[in-house]
Amino acid sequence: MTPKADAIVVLGCRLRPDGTPSRRLRRRVVRAVELYRAEAAPLMLFSGGGGPVAEAEVMRGLALAAGVADAALVCESDSSNTVENARHAARLLRQRGLSRVILVSDRSHLPRAALLFRLAGLEVVGRAGVPSRSLARTCAAAIYEFAALPRSLLRLWLRPR
Repeated sequence: MTPKADAIVVLGCRLRPDGTPSRRLRRRVVRAVELYRAEAAPLMLFSGGGGPVAEAEVMRGLALAAGVADAALVCESDSSNTVENARHAARLLRQRGLSRVILVSDRSHLPRAALLFRLAGLEVVGRAGVPSRSLARTCAAAIYEFAALPRSLLRLWLRPR
């Protein structure tokens, strides 16, 4: 099977206060590992900074524990929001001559993330959304994403590259 993409990009989300992964983060990595095992892409890029422990490094640890080879994993731990996820991931992938990605995040986050990754110069060839656990969370996430889009676009155009 020919890979659909060059890389599976997994977007981070907050860790628990003790630095362990949240259920949301675990579900994203599980979905990415499924895609990797289905040969959707030969590389997984984890994107997300954070506090003392980077989200990307925690996701990498989960993928390693799931049996994914270290050589197939790349971490981007400098970002703190989706605009930075897109910029830093695009830079790392371009350095490797790669540009086609499948994004993994919560379903409600994917439309905004896909737009920002396209604006960063990557070709988004797939999206793998992890559903919310309840209708209330789905509604809250949709409201958040609606409000976050203009803020993300401002960040994109006002910050130097």
